[in-house]
Amino acid sequence: MTNYKKSGWHFNTGGISRRAVLAGSATGMAAAALGIRPAMPQSSDPVKIGFVFPFTGRLASYGESAGPGVDLAMKMINESGGIQSLGGAPIEVFRGDDQGDAKLASSEIERLVAREKISGLIGVFSSTEAVSIGTMADQYEIPFLSPAWTTAKAFTIGSTYSRTFNLTGESFATGGVSMLKYLNDEKGMNAKKVGLIYDGSEYGRGVADLIKENLEGSEYTVVQDLPYTAPITDFVPQVLRLRDSGCEVLMAAQYYQETVLLLRAMDSLDFRVPFVGCASGFSDARLPGSLGSAIAERTLGAPVFGPVAVSDLVPYEPLQAFLDRARAEGYTFGSDGLDVNWFVLGAQALFIYKAVLEAAASRDGKDINDTLLSIQIPRGSDELIVPFYDPELSWEETGRPLNQVVPYIQWQDTEMKMVYPPDIAAAEVKL
Repeated sequence: MTNYKKSGWHFNTGGISRRAVLAGSATGMAAAALGIRPAMPQSSDPVKIGFVFPFTGRLASYGESAGPGVDLAMKMINESGGIQSLGGAPIEVFRGDDQGDAKLASSEIERLVAREKISGLIGVFSSTEAVSIGTMADQYEIPFLSPAWTTAKAFTIGSTYSRTFNLTGESFATGGVSMLKYLNDEKGMNAKKVGLIYDGSEYGRGVADLIKENLEGSEYTVVQDLPYTAPITDFVPQVLRLRDSGCEVLMAAQYYQETVLLLRAMDSLDFRVPFVGCASGFSDARLPGSLGSAIAERTLGAPVFGPVAVSDLVPYEPLQAFLDRARAEGYTFGSDGLDVNWFVLGAQALFIYKAVLEAAASRDGKDINDTLLSIQIPRGSDELIVPFYDPELSWEETGRPLNQVVPYIQWQDTEMKMVYPPDIAAAEVKL
């Protein structure tokens, strides 16, 4: 049982255990085999949640993995009885494709508000969108809950309805600097000259600025500060500048697609230095497949380290229970399947809405947002499947999530190994 606290009173809702999710899967498959359609709650109309994400275009891979995660979470919630405080109302999710573009996101949000009468939104995707249109949430009095954007600038736009639960740029930056210092101080890496490369958008620039701020006045020197404008197809000019700078270690904040292209360019120029990624693209299970086996063996052995928002390598019970259910449903992950990070982040958004709707006992956007502002979802509860909050997930009024921690993996023999922090490490760092 998970205990939710709001305005001095408590609302209790049953959690979904690992045994229960597997049993639910088995029951559902047996019913399907007999031609029996599982009963859906009929006591109330659905609670409508919008989901605006890139499903086509350059960033489509994010929606392609997050979408099925949302779908599975919706199935699990509805199979377990829907929203009990609303008479067993099921959740229904309506998608909008923004291609990672703020103008498209704005029009899709307006459509979902006007046509579907949504009570809340999963989104927006990018940091640029969060800064430019985040206040639409306040305009419509509908909460925006993002599994994606990271920029600290979005906490300064004056919105009390827009928030993220992804690892923030602040967490990526401080986590990357902590990893850099750990490698030098504890593992003998001896690399103090930093080459910094990043997407020049709101997201990348925000992380890079925080990295520089955290390194200022220390024994580390940023010898190359290199933003670029995406989309980009050839990183050879950037790699030449990094190589010529004399950097001894690279740090980067960029999307997965550019990470693949950057590593290919480094391989073509035979440029190898340790790489501390400061974005989830460096811990994406699809990297070896996208690079090809030969390039992956050479480049990922540089060594390359990446922050982990979500990984099946993390020994966190609620996450493992959810992934067990996903595999029982036929989902596959890795280079030939979905990205587990974005699959879980998508699902987490809907599980948060489930918890909040139960506590709010309302479909009204303002009531839901008020509950989001006050709720605390503890680490270890079945509704908190992401492993990077301790002791609980909660938010400041600005939308800033509290209590984040950042684990790191290292690519070893083209496989991810958890190496930091030491208390959850499954392998030793290899330099």
